[in-house]
Amino acid sequence: MRTAVERTEPLVRGAGAEYRRPVEVEPASGEGWSWVPLGETAEEREALARLLSGERWPYHGVERPEAEAIRAAFDEGAYHGNETRTFWIEDAAGAKAGFIKIMDAQDPTVLFDLRIREAYRRQGAARATLGWLADCVFRELPSAIRIEGHTRIDNAGMQAAFRGTLFVREGYYRQSWPQGGQLYDSLGYGLLRSDWERGEATPVPAELR
Repeated sequence: MRTAVERTEPLVRGAGAEYRRPVEVEPASGEGWSWVPLGETAEEREALARLLSGERWPYHGVERPEAEAIRAAFDEGAYHGNETRTFWIEDAAGAKAGFIKIMDAQDPTVLFDLRIREAYRRQGAARATLGWLADCVFRELPSAIRIEGHTRIDNAGMQAAFRGTLFVREGYYRQSWPQGGQLYDSLGYGLLRSDWERGEATPVPAELR
């Protein structure tokens, strides 16, 4: 079942960007989740610092970031701007289940950072957010022709989330993910605007898989 969720309109206007009141839009998939813009207030800054520093993120470069480092990054514009948009992922009760940061928003290839809190993992939030991300990017960013994402080889949950969408696994990168003094292999996924428009994924040629 497709449900209405909130977004901002427009995500991008001209060369700059501005957030406006939430409007209704259908997500690409999922039920019971909503995506709300991260504000630029002190309260939002502290909420983000609490969320990131209060969780362990085993498949991200810094597994347990410091709250002060997050505050500093927020103040320096790491979560807002022409190239970056950040949204809370909220459950049906309005609790914060995680966040997604859209990066390189003005480029043909858009990247993202998706984080789901431990208590909400394996409940479909990541897959639903990937579907919403595709709708958001391709409807609101006319210069975007593809969305690209990467995950560690041992992150089975994120790989399952990608498989449940139109994203296609495009690459296998050996010893490409340094973390905790180790080098991990990683996987690259991509979603084309043309696939999103048709509602059907274009597979990588069989000889290159």
